[in-house]
Amino acid sequence: MPRNKRLHFKDIHALKALVFIPIYLFSILSLISPQNSETLSQVSNIAGKISQSSFDFLFFLTAFLVTSHGLREYKYLASFSLKNFYLRRLLRLAPVLFLSLLFAFVLHPWLIRILDLQPMITPSAEPYLWLIPNYLSNFAGPELIYFTFICTVFMFLQFYIFWGLILRFFHNYLNIIALLLIGVGIVSRVIHQLNGSEYLMDTLAFGVPIGIGVLTATAVRNENAVVVKLKEISKNLNSFIYITGCLLFLGGYILSTNSYLTAVIPIFTSLFFGYVIIEQTFGKNSFIQFKTKKILTYFGKISYGMIVYQAIISVMMTIAIESLDYNLTSFYIIGIVILAGFIGTVVAADISYKLFEKPLLRFRREFKKV
Repeated sequence: MPRNKRLHFKDIHALKALVFIPIYLFSILSLISPQNSETLSQVSNIAGKISQSSFDFLFFLTAFLVTSHGLREYKYLASFSLKNFYLRRLLRLAPVLFLSLLFAFVLHPWLIRILDLQPMITPSAEPYLWLIPNYLSNFAGPELIYFTFICTVFMFLQFYIFWGLILRFFHNYLNIIALLLIGVGIVSRVIHQLNGSEYLMDTLAFGVPIGIGVLTATAVRNENAVVVKLKEISKNLNSFIYITGCLLFLGGYILSTNSYLTAVIPIFTSLFFGYVIIEQTFGKNSFIQFKTKKILTYFGKISYGMIVYQAIISVMMTIAIESLDYNLTSFYIIGIVILAGFIGTVVAADISYKLFEKPLLRFRREFKKV
């Protein structure tokens, strides 16, 4: 396919790096805060609420990208290869997922036993073999927080399996299916609210960002009139939308705690995500271009590994502190631990990306014809 027919969204990597920050802070603070003040615990809870918006963004972005590629494949090849779609997704997820599972079921129990630390009960591996651990696994305590992120990867696997079939057999009805997914997402979160249960491990509960991601992809591909108008938005209005959207991203779930508003917050944040993608790619009056932020862009490229490995790195640091019988009481030391965990996460993700992920990404191109 001619190069000028390709559609790149170069700002996406930087955006993924930005949404990683609250995820990381929540993860490491949830491991540190039990040993420290109520203030630190509250900061951890706030980071956890913001990280819910981060996961909404990741589901939105995933739906947007895979749908965009599927529609492009239909446009230029007049067909869609389900086999190649699944192979591409598997090659992208497999390296990090395999290494994280190796740590979870082999290395971590071995470290606990060798260092004679407090025994832990590892969840059953069976739900992971059936690809549904997010519904069946038991997450017992912060020392197993990495299982939460591993199960999140399986949630994306579940979405890929489902959406591959939709793209193959129902691609003419994507907008209708997207609207149905939005409805499913709202109903799912309402049910969780009624039951007093947590929705974060329910893939169906992310139907809203997934559905709006799909609608955004079809609008961009079809050059919808709304997309054309968004390109021309003035810088002042553009700034207002960014400020409002960012405030909603940061505070939406904090203000809606334990209420039915959690079901509708992703509608507004996902619309903002769609606006950002369109504005950054096509906008003529941007006051900031994320694709020019090279450090953020690189962090975004390795963000998949960073999201999964950060919890493992944090747990290993906790093991080291526990084995040395050292209690974290100084906020200065806590700051050093947080910084060290971030550096360790970047290093681990960078090594993983260069040694395992990047070679497979090159190989994956054999299954990507447009």
